Amino acid sequence: MATIYHQVGIQASLDDVYAAIATTEGVTRWWTTTSGNPEKGGELEFAFDGHVLQARVSDNTPGKYVEWTVGGDAGEWLDTRICFELDKKNDQVMVNFQHADWQQATRFMGHCSTKWAVFLLSLKDYLETGRGKPFPHDIHINHTDFN
Repeated sequence: MATIYHQVGIQASLDDVYAAIATTEGVTRWWTTTSGNPEKGGELEFAFDGHVLQARVSDNTPGKYVEWTVGGDAGEWLDTRICFELDKKNDQVMVNFQHADWQQATRFMGHCSTKWAVFLLSLKDYLETGRGKPFPHDIHINHTDFN
């Protein structure tokens, strides 16, 4: 199995960082349009240009940890876990991110790693300035397929 790891420090309250990750309204502000039930056991949908990514909320521990397990028609993302661990350090909250349980490291996984970095910086911008860059307003990194 392969895993994407990222870490970003955000100067915001732990409650605000948690709300940005653990609510549909929050995720919509920095990643993409999100709907569903963000509570543990709930189902979420993330919209991207007519494609909807489905996930189950496999963990939601307030102020500490959020995890989604991807299902549905997700291609290489199927059964992967998207994990956010929060750790308050002095004047910032460290977001320790993993996109875990890829079947293998592929070029598409490399693309997704870069895109996750882009979106985690969007999360940082949203919380520190009030304005994120969610899809489709994010930084575009390529214009080709992943083969």
